Amino acid sequence: MAEESQFEEFPEKTAYHANKRELLKRGREKGELSWKEITTALPSEFFNDVEMQVFLFTCQNMGIKVKGRPTR
Repeated sequence: MAEESQFEEFPEKTAYHANKRELLKRGREKGELSWKEITTALPSEFFNDVEMQVFLFTCQNMGIKVKGRPTR
């Protein structure tokens, strides 16, 4: 299984689709993702709030729990 350090701290914008796929794959395998895993792979400089909401909705629909998510 891929480790958290697999993702570059500041990936290029083109890496986002691959990072999202890898996160979803990892989440399905583990049943959960940490908020740190998500924000490391998909930093907000390139991943806006709407895209994040869609990603989190996708996680929910796939049965992936997100641990450590800040509450608003």
